[in-house]
Amino acid sequence: MDKKETWDRFYTENRSQSFRHFDWFFSYRAVSGFLLPFLSAGGPGDASRLVRVLDLGCGTSDIGLGLFRDSPVPVQVRCADISPVAIVAMQRQVSECQLEPRNSRSELRFLELDCCDLSGFDSQSVDLVLDKGTTDVLLRSRDGGERASRMLAEALRVLRRSGSFLQFSDEDPDARVPWLESESGRVGRASVSVQGLGTHRGVCYYSYILTHRTDPHPALLLS
Repeated sequence: MDKKETWDRFYTENRSQSFRHFDWFFSYRAVSGFLLPFLSAGGPGDASRLVRVLDLGCGTSDIGLGLFRDSPVPVQVRCADISPVAIVAMQRQVSECQLEPRNSRSELRFLELDCCDLSGFDSQSVDLVLDKGTTDVLLRSRDGGERASRMLAEALRVLRRSGSFLQFSDEDPDARVPWLESESGRVGRASVSVQGLGTHRGVCYYSYILTHRTDPHPALLLS
């Protein structure tokens, strides 16, 4: 499931005359209260600067659109996916529904790219990186462990020192945290914390929060 052709076929087969967002795990509404505070957490230092958000493997999810619409601070949301079919569908939907942001300076764009190669982004240029299920797909694919590691390394590379990388998953912390700590250690140590998001449709979900470490000692916060 880590192939572009697979996702092109998936979004083509699920396309209908009436557009509907397809969300793995849960929709924006389920986590909006959790997400919005991250747009101002730590403070960018310059109130006039756009808070840069990158949604990796966005598909046709409404997460990025919700942040663009609801953020009280100006945001620059980039929704990225390997499937051009998904990207075109999202661009058409936004154009047709004439989505308006709460903050008039906010921006929303869609990008076709491989989440394992973020060479189009400068290092330490993004305030908030989002991954809802993309790492899960890579880890469960053939040779996916290597690609998942590359995606993690790229996400941490583009993440600002004061930023956060949020990884949403249904994988238990006992399995995901050791992997994140091990893999992030290869590219410069990151702090990993966990926030339980509750149960949706009978499944328990978590947000794994990665930030650049400011001290030499690893720490894990479970909540």
